[in-house]
Amino acid sequence: MKLFLYILTIISTTTFVHSQVGINTENPTRILDINGDLNLRKELRVGGTDIVAGEAGTKDQLLQIKADADTKNNWKTYQIANGTGSLSLYYLNTTKDDTGILFNTTGSTAAYNMDDNATDWIYLTKNKDNFVVTDGTGSSKVTLSLQTTVQINRASGSASYSASFACGIFLKKGTEEYKLKAVRSDVVRGLRGSYKIFNLNVTLDKLEQGSYQVQAACRNRQLGSGSTLVNLGIGQPTDTTKLNQAMASSTMTTTLLHPY
Repeated sequence: MKLFLYILTIISTTTFVHSQVGINTENPTRILDINGDLNLRKELRVGGTDIVAGEAGTKDQLLQIKADADTKNNWKTYQIANGTGSLSLYYLNTTKDDTGILFNTTGSTAAYNMDDNATDWIYLTKNKDNFVVTDGTGSSKVTLSLQTTVQINRASGSASYSASFACGIFLKKGTEEYKLKAVRSDVVRGLRGSYKIFNLNVTLDKLEQGSYQVQAACRNRQLGSGSTLVNLGIGQPTDTTKLNQAMASSTMTTTLLHPY
């Protein structure tokens, strides 16, 4: 009788080990299926075998879950760049505008102020992006980088001339109006067809939770003088013998960082 009971115990134990076990669920879908909270008092080890204990990780490491089911998950050390204030990359995107803007009249040379509206500015229509701030501590930052090409031209004449312009980055939250958040003015000087690369970079902090839209825009300032007005192309060529559209296109990169 004792031998019979021992055999039943072995069979029962073997069946238990190789079946799925559920805690707080009658229909487990994994070897161990827990329906509820897990309070782990000591180590969590991964990647172990029948004879070797898995890795428990070290301080500040993160558990990396592999997409391939046949590849073991593991602990990973992520290096956060110094100076970011313990922020991690949350969103990154680059937009490209291959249309550009053409100016052929002189505009205003007045100064610009933070939170100005977009009146008299012309958008680089495809340099537009959307991002969402989910952190509610006000610690998030967004870095915006615009690069474009600016070229001058005139129908006739070989003299050297100049044209000034400004480009800015506008931001709005939800249904609010676009507000100017960064601006730089510059000048192109030289002979017909002269051009330069223009860069504008800004980091905005203390962003509140919500959905945001960002867009780049430019405007004309002084285009030559008197009767010698010139054509100014921003993000588009005005003299295709020296610059084509692929070279002149504008890009804007949006990088959103959230607390780590």
